[in-house]
Amino acid sequence: MKTNRLRRACCCALSFAFFNLNASAQNLLDMPNWTVGTGGSGAFIANGQVSENTRFWGTGPQGQRAILWEGKPQGDGFADGGFDHTYFAIDHTKMYRFSIWLKKTNSTNGTSYLGTQDVNDLNGVPNTNPYFWYGDLPELNKWYLVVGYVHGSGDASTTSYGAIYDGTTGIRAVDITDFKFAVGTTTTNIRSYLYYDTDVNDRQYFYAPRVEVVDGNEPIIASLLGLSGVTPNQGYFSGNVGVKTQAPGSYELAVNGKIRAKEIKVETANWPDYVFEEGYNVGTLQELESYIKANKHLPEMPSAKEVEANGVALGEMVKLQQKKIEELTLYLIEKDKELFSEREKNKAQDKEIEELIKLVNAINHKIKSKK
Repeated sequence: MKTNRLRRACCCALSFAFFNLNASAQNLLDMPNWTVGTGGSGAFIANGQVSENTRFWGTGPQGQRAILWEGKPQGDGFADGGFDHTYFAIDHTKMYRFSIWLKKTNSTNGTSYLGTQDVNDLNGVPNTNPYFWYGDLPELNKWYLVVGYVHGSGDASTTSYGAIYDGTTGIRAVDITDFKFAVGTTTTNIRSYLYYDTDVNDRQYFYAPRVEVVDGNEPIIASLLGLSGVTPNQGYFSGNVGVKTQAPGSYELAVNGKIRAKEIKVETANWPDYVFEEGYNVGTLQELESYIKANKHLPEMPSAKEVEANGVALGEMVKLQQKKIEELTLYLIEKDKELFSEREKNKAQDKEIEELIKLVNAINHKIKSKK
């Protein structure tokens, strides 16, 4: 069953403009607390003074309205904005992708960072202060997507896949460093900063941090960049999407809550017009009555217990309901034929009775006339 319109409607409803990409349950971060304000918020712990960390509505990488985190140096040349996210659970056997949008304005003073914790270098040596990347972005006043990977503990690869991508062209501009989980690691975090900036006119902007398992269900890089036909009004996901659930399972879209839409289109095959084909056996009403008495529901329809346990497949249910409506139509047509036949018999009988009455009246009249 295809539900493309429903998926698009849900993506739009979930978005803070382009933030629908970050509302995905695949993102392990506390994005509901990425809200307008100062200092830290929720699981995001501010780096530097409260006055150096402000979140406000601004313009995101694709020109969309978005909540940006602004690092605003106060001139002390130390921690000048950004955040540490509190630790979250991971499976050390899996690969995870860490990403964030960054933009620096005014000058290249100071150093920008994207890092994590509790990881090893790809050669297996523990790293006590791991950063996927730190330094200056390729250009000022321009958004860049910084993407790093932490490999699973059993991954023998020593190849780094991380990179900094140009937010305008999507070009891979800078290669960066990957890490690897040690066996037994259960948690990690993400951290992104501006440090050592003494220019109070500088600004560092952070947007849309993400951490997610790399398993084929994560959004592709082109999607994060807004490329391949993905516009700021749309969200593209390469795999299954969960809303308020981290386990969408085999469903392309799983929503743990209510959905509101002006229109939902369900596409399904084998629409039951075959009910009206010659030779279709609808059965008798007596057979239907016996089935209902025994099962307490219509044939082919799920029982109340089945619906409570498994839910309802909308496309299949609409198709079954249509089938029952068409079967009911056949019953009505048959009953109408029976009623018509009965009416014709009654008319014929009424006519015979009328003729008999006339005959009786005629006989009575003759009898009376002879008297």
